[in-house]
Amino acid sequence: DVAKDAAEIMTEMRKAGQEDRTFRSDEEAHRRGHFFNLATGISFGGGQQEPGNLVLHKKQATADALVADASIRRIAGFQSGCFSFYFPKIYHHYWTHLGPLYGRIPTLRANFPNVSIFPACTFNLGPTTATHDHRDSANVASGICAITALGNFDPTLGGHLILFDLKLVIEFPPGSTVLIPSALFKHGNTPIVGEGVSRMSFTQYCAGGLFRWVRYGFQTVKAVKEACATESEFKEIQAKIDGKLKDRTAEALGLFSTINSLVHDH
Repeated sequence: DVAKDAAEIMTEMRKAGQEDRTFRSDEEAHRRGHFFNLATGISFGGGQQEPGNLVLHKKQATADALVADASIRRIAGFQSGCFSFYFPKIYHHYWTHLGPLYGRIPTLRANFPNVSIFPACTFNLGPTTATHDHRDSANVASGICAITALGNFDPTLGGHLILFDLKLVIEFPPGSTVLIPSALFKHGNTPIVGEGVSRMSFTQYCAGGLFRWVRYGFQTVKAVKEACATESEFKEIQAKIDGKLKDRTAEALGLFSTINSLVHDH
């Protein structure tokens, strides 16, 4: 059972990390909730001049073990496959940006090369993962986040996926996968209920800063601005790259498929 095996390796790595203090007790509570987590992959932000792999220090060995696990790789590939099937135009949009990115910086290390298109992932290691309501505002605005629930909880009692903007509360059993535009929809989970039960999740996503860096000619917006002689020159360049907000919004919405258009969008 792939989902069971993935839950077991994530539980083992969390417990081992707690024992050797790879995961400190003060790291369990954070802005997303009360559970241990570990993000790995390619990102961009926080003053970086170019995209790079997240620096994990002593957590790197844990991340390497998780991304190398066969069950995790199966789930990563399944998530990416679902993405390509249900959102083909957005998937293609990812490739038109990520392909040039990898060509420009060949030292970037994808988590799951030839398995998943997503450049980053997070292991929400539990033991009782339930996220506070949030939007992933750093992700690609019109992008997709893939989430797979794991553990041994009763999905009728807890662990539901809440989509606050849509006023939906959805049963989200262990082994289930959902694809949502996580930068747009506020989402979270209900707590799990029961003695000795656990809930974890595995998510994949893409930072919006990666696309922006590619669009601006493989450089930061700040670098483009500093290279301009005047503010008006920068505004002109920015307008050419970004276009008008209403046009960008229409273009982004046009990337989403409908049931009727899905066959033709492939």
